[in-house]
Amino acid sequence: MKISHPSPGRAAARGGQRGFTLAETAIAMLIMMVASVSVVSLFTYAIKYNAGAKDRELSMAVAQKRVEWLRSIPFDTTTRAVAYHYPDTANPAAGGLAATPVNGVTETATVAGRNYTVVTTIKNDGGAADAASTTKTITVKVTPVGADTALGQVILVTRRATQIKGAN
Repeated sequence: MKISHPSPGRAAARGGQRGFTLAETAIAMLIMMVASVSVVSLFTYAIKYNAGAKDRELSMAVAQKRVEWLRSIPFDTTTRAVAYHYPDTANPAAGGLAATPVNGVTETATVAGRNYTVVTTIKNDGGAADAASTTKTITVKVTPVGADTALGQVILVTRRATQIKGAN
């Protein structure tokens, strides 16, 4: 009489257990790959929009600083006809509230190591000349240089009025 011992692989198969086939493993890897590609695209989306939020935050800070400076200029007969000029190190004398060209005055501001294009437009309301204007519309548009303008651009609009009676 001959006694044979079954191999370990055969005993497992006989007990109802078996391993994964190559096809099952390939399908599982494909499903995991699709899921990981989805997660990676979500991270790139989040990074893009977080950078846009930072650009928008800094653009808003630049725009608010400009608008507050423009609002601090007294609006009277001496300043409403003085040419606009934002003070800088080269020319520290502050400008006035005279109407700018239609395209505005373009300047560059640097905040947190990032450059921003600032376009300031001052318009006399009612078509009056600078000396006779009693109301002005001021627009400050700030755009991060080299960024997606849809994400980081900020436009602030304000109106200034004087208590002096004029032609308007």
